[in-house]
Amino acid sequence: MVGVTLLLVGLLEVAIRVRRAWAERAPAGPPTYVVGDPRKESWNAEYKREFEAARRLNWRSYVYFRRAPIEGKEISVDSMGYRVTPQPTEPAVPVARVRLFGGSTMWGEPLRAAHTIPAEVARRLQPLAGAGARIDVTNAGETGYVFTQEVLQLLLDLRAGIRPDLVVFYDGINDVAAAVQRGVAGEPQNEFKRDAEFRLGRQLEAAGSESPLQRDVRTAGTLARLLFARMAIVQWAQARNAGAPRVYVGADSLVASLVRVYEQNARLVEYLAAQYGFVPVYVWQPTLHVSEKQLNPYEQQLRTAIESDSFQVRVQQVHQRVPRLLDSVMRNIAPGRFVDASGSFKGDTQPVFVDRTGHNTENAIPTIVDTFWGVLSRETAHMLLTRSAQACLLYTSDAADE
Repeated sequence: MVGVTLLLVGLLEVAIRVRRAWAERAPAGPPTYVVGDPRKESWNAEYKREFEAARRLNWRSYVYFRRAPIEGKEISVDSMGYRVTPQPTEPAVPVARVRLFGGSTMWGEPLRAAHTIPAEVARRLQPLAGAGARIDVTNAGETGYVFTQEVLQLLLDLRAGIRPDLVVFYDGINDVAAAVQRGVAGEPQNEFKRDAEFRLGRQLEAAGSESPLQRDVRTAGTLARLLFARMAIVQWAQARNAGAPRVYVGADSLVASLVRVYEQNARLVEYLAAQYGFVPVYVWQPTLHVSEKQLNPYEQQLRTAIESDSFQVRVQQVHQRVPRLLDSVMRNIAPGRFVDASGSFKGDTQPVFVDRTGHNTENAIPTIVDTFWGVLSRETAHMLLTRSAQACLLYTSDAADE
């Protein structure tokens, strides 16, 4: 009887897994490919292979993780965990250094190396450097990062001796999602996973009074429970008995919390900027949740999916209210250096969004950079002009002394 029961459970487990795998492969609804969608391009297969290879993460204190080094045709990650941006490398010493922070949209998912936001910025900045000079651009974005993680990464970079001249923060999507997920702003995404990982680690640690046998038995029991929880039949049963849908914290409370956290993070950045001599620029990114572009059939399909998901509905409600409040707050903190790009693509017909998370097509990147290019180019030109004037004064002073 035990053997037959185990056999039936095993067969049911296999059947559920096969059905789930088949459902994941089957297209949902009408064809989703549109012009500009990376998944339709000839280079997509090779890109996907490199992207899967680049999913390996290394633990990083304070910010949780960064990508492991990898070298590919379209995706390369350096020893610091930063995605490599195509740009000039000579002369060795650049006239300015620019670092761009953000989540996966800044990192460049699902874009080729030459079509990311940092790559577009690098192309536009080089002419400002002048003949025989260059401006170095670093893509410090990382999948899932929120503004607070980026501030911590900047702090770690400064502590390590890195001295940027301009810093761009490109945020919004991840901060809102994390706030809705946790019910309060200021924490990274999926913090509940970090909590579970910590508790698991504590469970697997040996207690001081345990014998080796007791420790091994307890460890085996913990691993058995984890294996049981990962069984498809268990997950299927849990899904069928999920109970009442989750109730998310009200949009007004989340908006107030998110604006407060963003404001305090910006104040910290402004203090660091004053101490270390760099200029920060802040950008609130566009998202499908509130975009006023003319949606193509695929984007409309994504919007419909958003409106049928309670989590995404709350995310949408927060996105609708935050930009106006942030714009008002940031006028006092960073006058002329905060850009609300949420209204980008209004009335536009070009394909922009490839998923409901907010990742973009390659042809949308120049328009995104347009939103903050005026501020970035102005600050870059001003910084270079100031340095040039200081160099002339120093040269004149030295000449007079001679």
